[in-house]
Amino acid sequence: MIKCHRHAPGAILLCCTVIFAGGCAALRKPKIVSESIATSRQLSRDGVAAMDMGDSETAKSLLSKAVDTSPTDIEARRHLAEVLWQQNNQRDAVVHLEAAVRLDPTHAPTVVRSGEMLLEIGATDSAAERAEQALSLDASLATAWALRGRVYRKKGDQARALADLQQSLRYSPHMCGVLYEVAEIQYQLGRPQRSLMTLHQLLDTYANGEEPQHVLWLEGLSYQAVERHQDAAVSLATASQRGQPQAELLYHLAQAEQAVGNSAAAVSSVKQALALDSGHQASQTLLAHLQSTTAPHSGGIIRR
Repeated sequence: MIKCHRHAPGAILLCCTVIFAGGCAALRKPKIVSESIATSRQLSRDGVAAMDMGDSETAKSLLSKAVDTSPTDIEARRHLAEVLWQQNNQRDAVVHLEAAVRLDPTHAPTVVRSGEMLLEIGATDSAAERAEQALSLDASLATAWALRGRVYRKKGDQARALADLQQSLRYSPHMCGVLYEVAEIQYQLGRPQRSLMTLHQLLDTYANGEEPQHVLWLEGLSYQAVERHQDAAVSLATASQRGQPQAELLYHLAQAEQAVGNSAAAVSSVKQALALDSGHQASQTLLAHLQSTTAPHSGGIIRR
């Protein structure tokens, strides 16, 4: 038993503190999660597992039940939005992700993802608002800078788009999509040498033989722009072997082959382009030019 004396007010205070602290500890109970939340979380976990296994229909069903069970479950809404987006149900995906943003407007990655979806469906001004919101929450978030850069690009402001996309790379240097967009803008702005530097940084992230067609294609165009035609021909020829070639790609390859003096290869490439698209006007013009310059001359002195 603790005895308190009148001449020791500090002891009295200590006694009371001990008693109340002990009482609070005795009254504390484990936090109880409601049954609906617990059910929603389990459904959400099962839905994510189905997503990971590539079963989008099961994932959609489970995540929809999770949201119906607990409409304020932010994670369930985020995952459901992604499943719907993968199934090209863009409208409903945006609805659920916007709901997730309203439930937690301070989670910058969700704000960014919402903006990305809005931009994809053409709601450029709303996407711009989401980009600004995300940057105000976290100015070091690479995806937020990338989103605003893409908004500027959509609006036709290439210079500001490039600045924001490069800022994104300062925070996350190996974002393949952003690296490609930066290289593409640099090429379009008439800076092919810078485009090549960015493309080589991007190509270094791929294993040999796994470089995507569109990256090699842009590399070839950039080489052509700096008059490195042999390098352009190599890049474009490699690009043409990555999946199904396109008439435009084969046309550019024919141009590079012509520039290095390989007319026979150029004719072959441009004929392949026309086989894919007989109405490709640039290829028709190039083929006519190649045939006129390589056709054997007739006439002259007849020797007996």
